[in-house]
Amino acid sequence: MKKSRLTLLATTALIAALTAGCGSNDATNNATDSKDKATTQEEKVVQDQLGRDVKIPTKVDRIVTGGILPFYSTWYVATDSTKEIVGMHPNSYSAAKNSILAKISPDVLKADTSFVKNGEVNVEELMKIDPQIYFEGTADEKTIKKVETTGIPVMGIKAIDAVKNTEPMGTFNSWLKVISDITGTTERTDRFLDEGKQVQNELNEKLSKVKESEKPRAMVLFNHSKDSIVVAGNNFFGNQWLNATGAKDVAQKDIVGTKEVNMEQIYKWNPDVIYITDFTATQPEDLLKNKIAGQDWSQVKAVQEGKVYKTPVGIYRWFPPNGDAPLMLKWMAQKNYPDLFTYDMKTEIKNYYKDFYSYDVSDDEAEKILHPSSDSALQ
Repeated sequence: MKKSRLTLLATTALIAALTAGCGSNDATNNATDSKDKATTQEEKVVQDQLGRDVKIPTKVDRIVTGGILPFYSTWYVATDSTKEIVGMHPNSYSAAKNSILAKISPDVLKADTSFVKNGEVNVEELMKIDPQIYFEGTADEKTIKKVETTGIPVMGIKAIDAVKNTEPMGTFNSWLKVISDITGTTERTDRFLDEGKQVQNELNEKLSKVKESEKPRAMVLFNHSKDSIVVAGNNFFGNQWLNATGAKDVAQKDIVGTKEVNMEQIYKWNPDVIYITDFTATQPEDLLKNKIAGQDWSQVKAVQEGKVYKTPVGIYRWFPPNGDAPLMLKWMAQKNYPDLFTYDMKTEIKNYYKDFYSYDVSDDEAEKILHPSSDSALQ
């Protein structure tokens, strides 16, 4: 179990490191500029985020998403549908099963996961699913090449938009544009982009009055167990969210991507606030009640003051790129500055889901979004 978890973490860190130096802005612009390059009535060419021209069917109704775990939810946000998702990575399926998306668009649970065996793509099983497009993270060159040998069109998708590393929605926005290129639809994409800009501007206006010395010092606990403490740092999603919501990332100068650290390092940072991601089963009470054997969290300021929070899970996990990003901005801003941002997050969730997803969220569902169970982190 520990070995597989560490492998996942190493892969995640590698993705962050690899994309840090890549020209993601060029890839995003190319994807936008390549809209609807017609080849025949049945096919067209779009550019992926590796800058490659990929020939795909004009009408796409069967897709598979691989190791780029949040991408299935991006498809839903862009298209208002999950029936086209005929296959997804088992880790994505676990997130979908434990998210509200399973209620909003239950077709998502019909996706096949059998094409991933022991963390590797089995091309024979993948071909049985018969996808028209396979989506994979650009860092996983091995899988991209393997799938391409089958003749299935592969779209490379970047995990981190390095050029916009202070903009937490930059990556997700670029994904939406890729899907718009594929489907030819932009209405929902445009609405999401407008909402995200509006919320960020709202935060910026209030945060502009906050002195640098008054900003909370925050830490993102990316993955955690009694055997391992992995913290997220610079050029990763946690750093983006913290910057956007007016907090200082204590790990920004010491960590690029994610890194395993010890308690001595935590004591040295001594953060005011700790955010626990939805990629780990650890809950705030595990730290607040000092339940982890061999780790004394009681000495950390955030724990002493009760400022330890679990990132929510809605359409997808809120820590990486996701369709609830405007809500994530409000939620984290309020945790950082409870007196400055007085959102009623249950109401915010209900209004957003009604407006954007045409779904009426119950009080119980809103509570589960804001306080997800550890099951949502299962890999």
